[in-house]
Amino acid sequence: MQLQYQLLPAEVVEVAEDRGIRRHEIANRLTKVERRLMRFFARHQRLVTCVGNIGLGKSSLVKFLAYATGMNALFELPDEGFEDYLVQNESLAPLLATAKESAQRTLGRYYASIDEFIACQAREPGESAAWTLAKRNVEQGALDIQHAYLDLRKMQLQAVPNLVGSTCVDGSALADRFAFCQVLHADMAPSYLTADALAVIDGRLEREFKPLVQPSLLVLLEGPTDYLLQNIRERQRSEERSGRDGDIPEGLLRLVKALNPRYAAFVDTLRRTGWYLGPVLRIDVSRIDFVSDVRHLIAVYEGIARLLVPRDFKD
Repeated sequence: MQLQYQLLPAEVVEVAEDRGIRRHEIANRLTKVERRLMRFFARHQRLVTCVGNIGLGKSSLVKFLAYATGMNALFELPDEGFEDYLVQNESLAPLLATAKESAQRTLGRYYASIDEFIACQAREPGESAAWTLAKRNVEQGALDIQHAYLDLRKMQLQAVPNLVGSTCVDGSALADRFAFCQVLHADMAPSYLTADALAVIDGRLEREFKPLVQPSLLVLLEGPTDYLLQNIRERQRSEERSGRDGDIPEGLLRLVKALNPRYAAFVDTLRRTGWYLGPVLRIDVSRIDFVSDVRHLIAVYEGIARLLVPRDFKD
């Protein structure tokens, strides 16, 4: 029985579970698609980019892809067990690691500035000296974190053509701009990212990212807000915990809730702006649990193969 997909406009495919796959078929089905992807990715340079809200499993999917198919893997943050995996050219690893560590430090300061501003809002009248200073710190932090991530994304994309075979990447400058930046600029009251700062970011994208390698496939992870908040609580990253009670900080909570509608419109935004017109694989992680259900992992791999590997490719 073949996996069923819902075909949407503009080469957007939504993964659906194949409920007809039997237990004795799993090993053959999994190794067949892994082998096909492995041989295709080894012979061609393709870039697979995984994007989505915080806590949906982007880095987990990149790790699965890399170690199952032999791709290079570039991660967003320096988490233990999720270090960059380079098939060759390992000399690039220290440079990429330095950029990730810089982004992580900047992210910590940014989250702290948001928490301080939220606390200030609760005790200080608007436009007071203390309120104004806290607001200025948030605005600077919002711009600093975008610069840090742009530096990292740029370095990663510059490295991709120098790597052997294909590469999968956790995160994207396009997601930073059209999801995170839009939330910080338009969806927070008051705005955390000024119009001038947004213009600076747009200028960097135009100058520095247009000439770089573009994704061959965009994998968009989606899920209900309650589901991803539970994932964030369970993974216990230090920058995602409150110092008071260990729960999710209020600033991060607001960000995650605001990001979901932006990611729901993300593909349409990319099409409208012309930044990405290629194939998209959409995965609702509340229905497709590729981390703990091998049938669902097969569905994801077969979706990737369907969109990237030509039918006449001999594996």
